[in-house]
Amino acid sequence: MRFTQPIEALEAQETELKQQVNGLTQSQKKRFFAEQSRQLKDPDTYAALNWGFLGGIHHLYLRKYGLFVVECVLLVIAIIGLVLNQPYFGLILAGLVLFELPQLFFAQKIARQYNYHVSREIFEHIRRGG
Repeated sequence: MRFTQPIEALEAQETELKQQVNGLTQSQKKRFFAEQSRQLKDPDTYAALNWGFLGGIHHLYLRKYGLFVVECVLLVIAIIGLVLNQPYFGLILAGLVLFELPQLFFAQKIARQYNYHVSREIFEHIRRGG
């Protein structure tokens, strides 16, 4: 996901997709919206997970399993290193914080981008006859 994408550009993409969905047949629309309601993620839930929990739990919510594992492992390593009084492990923790801060501040946008991409994939699949 790109933090630098202007929100207006995302809104334009969402509007274009809505217009394309309106061009589907009734049965296709029904399938689209049924699948979309199953797969879309709530931006507020993503933001709350990002804000409230350490270790990248919010990545699980958006199905970014690899990123979750990497962050979780780095967090555990950093905590163990700090408990063992190894101050350089604080750099790992600082790096995680610096990596997570933009995700915290742009959580709503990240979830909307995710939802747009999921909706686009659903649309393309249904349009191709899937």
